[in-house]
Amino acid sequence: MQFSYKWIKEYFEEDLPEIKELAELLTFHAFEIEGVEEDLIDIDVLPNRTSDCLCYQGIAKEISVLTGLNLKEWNDEPAVEKGLKSSDFISLKVENTNLVPRATKRLVQNVKVEASPKWLKEKLESIGQKSINNIVDITNYIMWETGQPVHAFDFDKIAGNGIKDFIIRNAENGEKITTLDSQEFELNENVIVIADKEKALDIAGTKGGIVSGIDENTKNVVLSVCNFNQTNIRKTSRKLGLRTDASVRFENEISPDKVEEAMERLTQLVVEITGGKASGDVLDEYPKKANLYKVGISTQEVNRLLGLNFSDDDIMKIFNRFGFEFEKVKPIDKVLELAPTFEGKPYKYGASVSYDAPNKFDCSSFTAYLFAQAGIGIPRVSVDQYFWGKEISESDLKAGDLVFAKNGEFSEEKSYIRISDGKEITQKVLHTKSQSGLVMEGGVDHVGLYLGEGKVIFASGEDYEGKVVTQNLKESKYFKNLVGYRRISDNSERFVVTIPHERLDLRIKEDLIEELGRVYGYKNIESKEVSISKDFKSKINKTFYYINKIRNILVKVGFDEVYTYTFGDKGKVEVAKPLASNLGFLRTNLSDGIQKSLELNTKNAPVLGLDEIKIFEIGKVFNSLDDENLSLAIGVKSIQEVLEILNSELGIKLEGEYQNGVWEINLDEVIEKLPEPESYEDVLKLESDETIIFKKISQYPFILRDIAVWVSNENTSDDLLEIIKKNAGELLVQSKLFDTYTPAGENKTSYAFNLVFQSQDKTLTDEEINEIMNKIAIQIESKGWEVR
Repeated sequence: MQFSYKWIKEYFEEDLPEIKELAELLTFHAFEIEGVEEDLIDIDVLPNRTSDCLCYQGIAKEISVLTGLNLKEWNDEPAVEKGLKSSDFISLKVENTNLVPRATKRLVQNVKVEASPKWLKEKLESIGQKSINNIVDITNYIMWETGQPVHAFDFDKIAGNGIKDFIIRNAENGEKITTLDSQEFELNENVIVIADKEKALDIAGTKGGIVSGIDENTKNVVLSVCNFNQTNIRKTSRKLGLRTDASVRFENEISPDKVEEAMERLTQLVVEITGGKASGDVLDEYPKKANLYKVGISTQEVNRLLGLNFSDDDIMKIFNRFGFEFEKVKPIDKVLELAPTFEGKPYKYGASVSYDAPNKFDCSSFTAYLFAQAGIGIPRVSVDQYFWGKEISESDLKAGDLVFAKNGEFSEEKSYIRISDGKEITQKVLHTKSQSGLVMEGGVDHVGLYLGEGKVIFASGEDYEGKVVTQNLKESKYFKNLVGYRRISDNSERFVVTIPHERLDLRIKEDLIEELGRVYGYKNIESKEVSISKDFKSKINKTFYYINKIRNILVKVGFDEVYTYTFGDKGKVEVAKPLASNLGFLRTNLSDGIQKSLELNTKNAPVLGLDEIKIFEIGKVFNSLDDENLSLAIGVKSIQEVLEILNSELGIKLEGEYQNGVWEINLDEVIEKLPEPESYEDVLKLESDETIIFKKISQYPFILRDIAVWVSNENTSDDLLEIIKKNAGELLVQSKLFDTYTPAGENKTSYAFNLVFQSQDKTLTDEEINEIMNKIAIQIESKGWEVR
């Protein structure tokens, strides 16, 4: 995005560094600079920072952090008309809040539509934007300033008498709309539109419609600021071939809380510039407001990861430059302080830590939420918390530890509606396997926080108390079948940072540490030699060892390793945000990918110089959301000889399935049966000292030619091949001797070669190859040899 240096300067009380110096500062601490021209800086804002930096306010704040210069204070509070209420004139309905997390509308009466003031025209012109009229220019300006797209509708063009309805809904299949630039689009049910009771008014998050556009006759406007689902907007933009500045921002996600800020600023400018009267209320549909993220780090973690010697004060100074809200806590003390304050809060199975807490909990969301407030992010599900924590014995149990149990009284499965996307989730209450693949024999389905003195606090199921309760651990029926105790923290002090709503890129402690490192300056971090204790003994990774051992065995007998797509058009685990319509599921086997690879490579065998395609793949397959395993698949015409070699080298018998030229086996189960390796031995050693050369694969088809030549017995096939290569040039990509014949009693031998021609730049023609073959023949005959 191109930013006007002059415009950026207006956000600061003090002088900025010169434009080139500013560009260099951003390059080394924040973003890549695409170019600097007079007043413009072209900043490459990557997708992870579009939520806060694809706008002037965000870039100005970033510069403030890096330079230490103070930003000007802005008063965005608009003047409103007492007694004028939007709700007396308009209504707002959102049909699918999963696709429209937040929507707002506000009425402004008696506006005067005319040319924009000079300062506003100049702002837009500085970044190549055309001035249209004051209302439209203000909406464009707000997007560039705040990063939040906004829109304005002509109130009097909205259908209806009395209160006029705004409905945000899915379009009907075949529904048509003409946009402000007079393009007509046919929509389908996946496209979201803002509509009145008769027609679509605009393509939500993408482009306004001409039917409600602002013109010189407009007297009353409805200001509209909404937040839309990023995936839906991306699909809409691609389907319609309509990518706009607004859609780009929504595609990369914007915080719903940005809506309120933008509405206030939009209202302020419309009132000031057009003289309109703004209503005091804003219609605001925001049913699922998420809690602000809290992320914790300790000074020790920062220094260990960055290799620095930061003090607490150093860290706090950088946090203050960002304007982060933070506190320094002892995690266990914080958890124990907070836990009793939630006693009596209602139980909800599948309660969301982000949305339901702190008003509703289930057992594991309760413990996850408590530790999140103390700056420790633990997994959401009880079995994952069990494996995440440090194992302790009952005799070592302290206040702040987690207690896990198995209650057989719970039903086998339960369902809940996931708030983040509205999907119904059905899952087993008794968890036996963690997300990391670790298995809990017997399972776990309940967790509570030990308070000390024999007390435990937990969220009790709806079939029982149905709320957060404190009970005696030994007497509680929920903890009759204890399965273990885990310590989450040693109570060392750490910072707990409340992440601003617009920083969608900051979610884990490593994100925060990266922020500290880049502001400090990576070039200021000195490299240091890592010291290793004499007592240190490396642990051999069994899976890694045997993967490489099997890989070496197969490569040694002529196999090539391939990597096929993890995603496909079928499977048992659906992807939330697929890269393409045919890549919406995680694979359940490697065989499908290997078969496609066999077909493709067999067609290209001449280019590869192979008589037979022999390939294999080692990779993950996904049987369900919580069940995945490592698999080995081998593609070859005959599998028996290969299996005999593998069985001999590994010392066990492999029994997989062989279908359609592909053999596959669960590699996790195989590795589990194999002995523990004592060292990596030579599994990481290359068998050959030859230089590995990577060549670009041509996208153009190849052409085959055969040539057979009588050569005197004083010469060899290499002599013939040398002449062929010299005269064929770079287009000859493969050559293979496939026949040798020496007649009895004669002083000549026939050598026959397969020749493969291919270009990196174009599709070759027969005429071009015929010319090359003629050239080769002439040179051969000049040697006194005969082309057969």
